[in-house]
Amino acid sequence: MRTPYNTVALALLAAACSAPSASKPSSLWLDGREKSLLVVGYSTSYAWPAMLQQMLDEHSDGERVYHVLNAVVGGAPVEHWRAPEGSAFYERTVAAMLRDFFGDQPRLLGDSPPPSVAICQQSLQFTGAEVFGDFRGPVKSADDAAGIELGADAIEDMALRLHDLGLQDVIIAMHIYKHPIEPEVGNERIALARFLERGHDFAHGGPDVWSPTREAYPACFAEDGVHPDEQGMKLMAEGWYRSLAGADAREDVIERLFERAYDVEAMMLQYMAWRRESGPDPVPIYR
Repeated sequence: MRTPYNTVALALLAAACSAPSASKPSSLWLDGREKSLLVVGYSTSYAWPAMLQQMLDEHSDGERVYHVLNAVVGGAPVEHWRAPEGSAFYERTVAAMLRDFFGDQPRLLGDSPPPSVAICQQSLQFTGAEVFGDFRGPVKSADDAAGIELGADAIEDMALRLHDLGLQDVIIAMHIYKHPIEPEVGNERIALARFLERGHDFAHGGPDVWSPTREAYPACFAEDGVHPDEQGMKLMAEGWYRSLAGADAREDVIERLFERAYDVEAMMLQYMAWRRESGPDPVPIYR
């Protein structure tokens, strides 16, 4: 069975086609050793991490070897994750992440090992707003050298902060297709490629989730045309699974993902309640 993700081009823009789309060999991440993968992102990532968790459990034949910990915050792009310590944006993002998943008494870590891998699905919206006078993002075209460097600098700040906190690997993907804010959102991948060219050995490119969601627009989006629906969440879960598993990705795991039905709104509300107060781990809710 071919999933929607298989039917679209996965290459990045010409300027970004090499580094960001390349997956590390699966032995480095899904290597059979227990580990926690921490999701860093914004409101489009409320539900797919729970789908990814289920896929990773199936990949390990029902064993919980890889723990997906979700630290996403609605309305929190790269700018908020690189905000100065003590700022309101820092408190909503980094400080909350540290409280919940790091330190001697992490609030929501439970029995999971300390996180060692960051999975970042991010956006450059608001980066350079003081320069451009809008929030759309810094990369106005594939030839916008200044915007590309500005975006790469912002991604670098976020990645270095996460690495300095103890995350050994930082895997980064950029925004899904966003019809009202193109081409800036699609061009974010060029800034990511520029950052990866700087050669940080801890930094890796994640899946291209922009291309498949653009191809499926508007069918994989909610009524607002901006946030992903159940199908859009599945596309992201598949992309991240393929990126993490590499050549070891199991097609039967992916097929089962698309055969299942999920209540994405309920999953979002469950995640938000879990972050507000300690409770049971968020798990997929089926219709």
